[in-house]
Amino acid sequence: MGKVIRSYTIRAWTVIAATALLVVGGCAADQVTTASAAPAALSEQVLSVGLSRIAEIYLQPIDLAKLCVDGLTGLRTLDPMLKIENETGSISISRGSRRVTEFATPAGDEPNAWATLTTRAVERTRQFSPQLYEASVDQIYQAVFDGLLSHLDSYSRYTGPQRANNERAIREGYGGIGIALDQRNDRFVIREVSFDGPADRSGIVVGEMVDAIDGLTTYSMSMTEVRDALRGAPGSVVHLTVTPPRGGPTSGRLVSLHRERVIGNSVQARVEDGFAIIKVERFNAATATNLRDVVDLTMARLGRGAKGMVLDLRGNPGGLLDQAVAVADLFIRRGRVVSTAGRHPDSWQRFDAIGEDILHDRPLVVLIDGRSASAAEIVAAALQDSGRAVVVGASSFGKGSVQTVTRLPNDGELFLTWSRIYAPSGYTLHRQGVQPTVCTSRDDTNPDMVLAPLRTGQTESPGVIARWRAAAPDDESALAHLRQACPWKAHEAELDVRIAERLLAEPVLYHSAQALSVTAVAER
Repeated sequence: MGKVIRSYTIRAWTVIAATALLVVGGCAADQVTTASAAPAALSEQVLSVGLSRIAEIYLQPIDLAKLCVDGLTGLRTLDPMLKIENETGSISISRGSRRVTEFATPAGDEPNAWATLTTRAVERTRQFSPQLYEASVDQIYQAVFDGLLSHLDSYSRYTGPQRANNERAIREGYGGIGIALDQRNDRFVIREVSFDGPADRSGIVVGEMVDAIDGLTTYSMSMTEVRDALRGAPGSVVHLTVTPPRGGPTSGRLVSLHRERVIGNSVQARVEDGFAIIKVERFNAATATNLRDVVDLTMARLGRGAKGMVLDLRGNPGGLLDQAVAVADLFIRRGRVVSTAGRHPDSWQRFDAIGEDILHDRPLVVLIDGRSASAAEIVAAALQDSGRAVVVGASSFGKGSVQTVTRLPNDGELFLTWSRIYAPSGYTLHRQGVQPTVCTSRDDTNPDMVLAPLRTGQTESPGVIARWRAAAPDDESALAHLRQACPWKAHEAELDVRIAERLLAEPVLYHSAQALSVTAVAER
C-alpha cells in the first residue's frame, strides 16, 4: 500500500510546532540499595513524554535501549568518573572502581519502562556522585537529553525551561506592552515603541526611561529581570514609572498598561531608485502578515514607477514552516510550494499556493547566502522553481528538514526532526540547499563581470544542475559539484544588491535569468 499524502492549500498551517503532555508510568528492577537518599531531581513523566515522542515521530526508527544508555552517558559531562555499561539483560553504572547501581533492562521498546529505568538510574547515581548531587535539576535534564539526542541528527535538540520560554516568545509572541529598551549605566531607555501597541496608545515615546515596574525600582535590575517584569499574561496590568529624557527624580509619571500579545516584527524595508528592498530576518508567527503590509505600503509609495522588489533572505536562519509557505503564497498564484516526507504518516504533506500575487507580476529578485536556511530556503526554492523570481547570491545552507516542537512537562522543549523538505521540482533541500540563478560568491566583484555569462548565454546549464540535484542525495561527487557551482562563502554583501538593481533596471536581462529559473516540476 502506498503512502497517504496530505495536500493543502495555503493560508494558515503549522507543522513546525507540536505539543505533547502525557501522564505515563513504568517499572524496572532495582538491584542496588543505599542508606541515603537525595531529593528527586528528575521527573519520570518528563522522560516518558520525551522518549515516547522520539519513538513515535523521529525521522528514522530508533533503539530505545541505546538511546537510554546514551542519555545516562550524558551524565559524564557533569561527572567524568562515571562509566555506563550495557550488558546482556542489564545496564550498570560505576564511579571509578566502584559499582554504583545495576538495573535489569525492560523487555521490548516500551518508552514508559525505559523512562522509569533512566530516572531511577539517575537518582541512584546521585547518591554516589557529589557532582550530580550538587547539580541543578536543569543541568541534569540538559545532560541526559543531550546524551539521548547525541546520535540523532544535529537539528534534534533539547532546550531547558528558561531558553525555551525565550524561544517561544520569538516564535509565537508574548504578553507585553510593545517597547524595546537599551540599558545605559543604571537606567533603562526606551529605544523603540511598537505602533498602536499598549505603550504607544498610552503616550509613551522613544527616549523616555523606565524607572520602576509595579513599584519596584529598575536601578538594581538586569536587562533580563526588567524584560521578565514587563512580560506577563495578555490582559494583565503592569504599572510603569516613566521619566522624560532629561527629567529628574520627581518628574516621572505613573502609567498603567494592559499587556497584549506582542510578536516581534521580522520585516524591514527601504526604497531605492524605483524599487523596494525588503529584508526578512526570520520567520515568526507574524512574518507573512507583516510582509504583506510592508509590500503594500512600499508599492503604494513607489506608485506606477515601481520597477519591482528585492526580497532579502540573507542571514535568515528560518523559523515556522507555515509562515514560509504563506510568504511564498503571497507571490505565487498557483502551484506547488513545498512537500515533506518522513517516517510518520502525517509527515507526508504537500502545500499548494492558491493566492494572489501581491506584486501584480512586477519583477522579483530574491537574495540568499550561506546562512539562509530552512524556511528561507523553502521560500527561495518555491519562487525560483515557479519562475516567479530570480535568485541571486550564494548557495544556501542546506537545512532541508522539519522539526516538531514538543513542550515537556518541565516547560522545556524537545525539537525532533520528523521529515525532509522537497522543492517543487522534486529535489531535497537537505545538504544541497538552493543554487542561485545568478551567483555572486565567485571571485568577480564587478557587476558587469558577474552578469556577463547571463548576457552571453554561457551560464551553467539548468540540465546539468538538475542532474546534480537528482544524484546528490546518494552521490557525494554530485553534491560536491553542486556546492562548488556557487560556493557557500562570504562575499561583498552590496554586490548582491547591485546585481538585483541591474536585473530590475533591464527587463530583457531579468527575463533571461527568469527563464533559466524555470524547471520541470516533478510531483512527489
